[in-house]
Amino acid sequence: MMYRRLFALAAAPPLICLLLQGPVWAAPPPALKTVTARSAPTTADPRLTQALAQHRGQPVVVNFWATWCEPCREEMPSLARLAKRWQAQGLTVLTVAVADNAKRVEEFLWEALPDQQTLAVLHDREQTISRAWGARMLPTSVVLDRRHRIVARGMGAIDWDAPAIDQQLKKLIN
Repeated sequence: MMYRRLFALAAAPPLICLLLQGPVWAAPPPALKTVTARSAPTTADPRLTQALAQHRGQPVVVNFWATWCEPCREEMPSLARLAKRWQAQGLTVLTVAVADNAKRVEEFLWEALPDQQTLAVLHDREQTISRAWGARMLPTSVVLDRRHRIVARGMGAIDWDAPAIDQQLKKLIN
């Protein structure tokens, strides 16, 4: 009997803290965070700069990911659907495979993308591009407006099919 009281007293503070924090499962999914527009970073590796130059005047989503990153794997099909859905408005999706094997990236994209869609992929095995762009967590997404200024960032897997994302992109890139 005495042990039950001791346990109840010892367990009460952690339980109260958990209840005050709110349910863990109620956390909102990762989303894009609007940032003050600023120039895209330059890096010693010119590949992303060259890829962006091919899409001058168009909004771009740059997504940093890896095949070994489970949230990246979950996000990739909806990212491909975003690219297809927004293609008519001129939005381009560029992906950067971070610290990954090129053969694994190719195999993964072939398996993961709906209807054998493709996404542009830059290989960043040495992580020079991802470091310059501040992608310290995977997946990380960066939205560039038509002038290729960073206007939003997202960390974690984003549901690119969500209507709220479409509304946010309309505001950010038009």
